[in-house]
Amino acid sequence: MKKTAVLLLVLITAGFMRTFVQADSPDPDPDFYFTRLAYTENGSRGWGRFVPKSFRCPEFGGGNFFPRQGVGWSMDSPGADCKFMGGIHRLTGLHVYPNPNMIKITDPELFKFPYAYIVEPGGMDLTDQEAARLREYLLRGGFIHADDFWGLGEKANFEYQMKKVLPERRMEVLPLSHEVFHTFFDINEIIQVPGERAGCYGGPTWEVPDDREPRIYGISDDAGRLMVVVTYNSDLGDAWEYMDEKCYPEKYSGQSYRLGMNFIIYAMTH
Repeated sequence: MKKTAVLLLVLITAGFMRTFVQADSPDPDPDFYFTRLAYTENGSRGWGRFVPKSFRCPEFGGGNFFPRQGVGWSMDSPGADCKFMGGIHRLTGLHVYPNPNMIKITDPELFKFPYAYIVEPGGMDLTDQEAARLREYLLRGGFIHADDFWGLGEKANFEYQMKKVLPERRMEVLPLSHEVFHTFFDINEIIQVPGERAGCYGGPTWEVPDDREPRIYGISDDAGRLMVVVTYNSDLGDAWEYMDEKCYPEKYSGQSYRLGMNFIIYAMTH
């Protein structure tokens, strides 16, 4: 663990947010917001759902969660959002925004948040407006973590959607020597992180038989800055959400928190 990275993150955040945001954040106190992107799904709207703005996570992410878990772009929320931020707070002492922060891609407020999470992008179907806004976000310094999609069909769809956003770029497998695997924790192996059922009750950790291997991809800009990190054939969101369930193995939840922490550090310092 590189403890100095925490101090670096806190010191850099204030200056970075001033240059990237160009506006006051809705709450000037938190150092980090876990921002979940709402996107168009398979040509229709309304699959994912926003939690009420009045919703507050139990302290440090513990306890039961209402309303019930979302689907589509809101899969695993609010539990994953709450518990991930609770875990990050415990690991680092970083002052995080403890409640869900969900935002549409087309919302101008997006530019206040230099890190954004996209879940289940195998069903993504970006409009032209969303693709243009996401391109602007990434080229202005934004960072996206895409998670929880499985098999060649969903992978092909996500690549197609990213071609709408960054037609001149392509996804490439990230080597374990890449800086993103060593910003806070040293990640020396890629582990397939399964959903709750496979983690708790056994069986295959993969979900689609045409491609069973986990891989982490990236899309970088001309300077080599990672704009998009992709955890393919893995489900970090489930591991965040079920980290306190006795049957869910620590090796999966531990890996998901380590990767997530590294992604945060990278996003906030590049």
